[in-house]
Amino acid sequence: MDNLTSNICKIEDTGSVIKKFLSSFYKISELNINNSINLINNYLDHFRKDLSVYIEYPYVDKVYRDSYYNYYASKKDNYHRDTIRVSLFENKITNSDFRKKDQFESLKKLYLGFFIIRPTFPQVIGRSLISPRAINENNFKICTTEYNVTANSVKFIGNGFPHSSQNSETISCAETTLWSIMEYFAFKYVEYKPILPSKISSILNKLSFERLIPSKGLTAQQISFALKEFDFGVKIYSKKAYTFDFEMIIKTYVESGIPVIILIENEKGVGHAQILIGRKKFLKPDIENLNNIINLDETSAIIDFMNIEIDYVYIDDNHPPYQMSSLNTPSSFYNIKKWEDCKITNFIVPLYHKIYLEAGEARIVAKSLLIEFFNNFGFLKNKETIYKTFLTSSRSFKQEIALNDTLENSIKELILSLSMPKFVWITELSNRELILDNLCLGMLIIDATEPKKIGLIAGLIENHYISSNLSNFAKISIPIKAFKGYQGNLN
Repeated sequence: MDNLTSNICKIEDTGSVIKKFLSSFYKISELNINNSINLINNYLDHFRKDLSVYIEYPYVDKVYRDSYYNYYASKKDNYHRDTIRVSLFENKITNSDFRKKDQFESLKKLYLGFFIIRPTFPQVIGRSLISPRAINENNFKICTTEYNVTANSVKFIGNGFPHSSQNSETISCAETTLWSIMEYFAFKYVEYKPILPSKISSILNKLSFERLIPSKGLTAQQISFALKEFDFGVKIYSKKAYTFDFEMIIKTYVESGIPVIILIENEKGVGHAQILIGRKKFLKPDIENLNNIINLDETSAIIDFMNIEIDYVYIDDNHPPYQMSSLNTPSSFYNIKKWEDCKITNFIVPLYHKIYLEAGEARIVAKSLLIEFFNNFGFLKNKETIYKTFLTSSRSFKQEIALNDTLENSIKELILSLSMPKFVWITELSNRELILDNLCLGMLIIDATEPKKIGLIAGLIENHYISSNLSNFAKISIPIKAFKGYQGNLN
């Protein structure tokens, strides 16, 4: 077993230091080394320039070792089984920071994640968990999870979204999306477990009539089948079937903090899988440009927040994590002619298996309730109301309500006393001014387990508390001031 070798350097020196590691520990050609370093340098260009880097070898990476023992070790050429781990820190660090308790407490706050360099030349970027704080442009809100990791023999907590590049043999874009999705859910929820590439192949062999390695990619049906085997209630959406509401439904799931697998294609033969994990933070011009207004009468209107035109955050295994682009241009960050004009053709949503009311139906329910309250109770008159619908767990929702210091205690207790299923759809009501400060004027709570009827649990709207009993609505007068909206889905 080789002794551990490490180095601390500035991020601009990382490529040259890693080149020395590759030359010392892997017997490969100069061409392979240079090609790999070019790829690593392109990866590092995505990060801030004031970072420090801790590099260590050998590192036993569970994902690469799985591919090594199930594939690479059986090949004629000699492949190495050990990897290099690169850890990122904010500002300058020294070895003594890892050895003195008082300095280490400060060091933990500077930790910004890691990435693996595996000996699959030249596609050497392996799994990673990078904090958005490490990225040059991070004006976005995304799904994140936490890892317990080590660097220089001490423990850190990493926060971000799992990412890996494909190696084009054991994992293609489809397998990396499955791995990332499962890694995210496994470290966030106890119901799920992380998976390795060999497990994906094992699951998909049940559905395949030919070998899966070397990988040629997966279809939407294969990806969905794997997620179903991993205990998700999978929902597939096709552009052809959801022509009008297609992008709105994608945005609704992203706003719900659910990573969405999208499949993109163009007429040049490109077919690719990506993950949508969040969106850019919206600004005043974005809200001012909201359109597709639904007029309730001459002076009253409602606007769906999902009409907003902003960039979304992509996980793409051919690029560093957290790429930004619109939903209309999912491949714009490629800057390669072959990838021009790609469009989303399908998307796959890994839902908890007991969520029966999907996003498209939930959006219809929310809109119909607002129209009914306008017609029957006279709510929302003489104003423009922005409504935003998203999914959340009732446990997380109730915790935010309990700790919401902008809600009156009487309103808190009304909501907290409600019996709710494990997941609920929330529709927040706001306007163009208040939504910029994440403030609401009301909300609807909708049963996510009820697909056959309008399952309103309760609502707050225009100084009234609305309760529901078998589709009969009762209203109780109660003073409602502007309050903070839910923030538990995207970080």
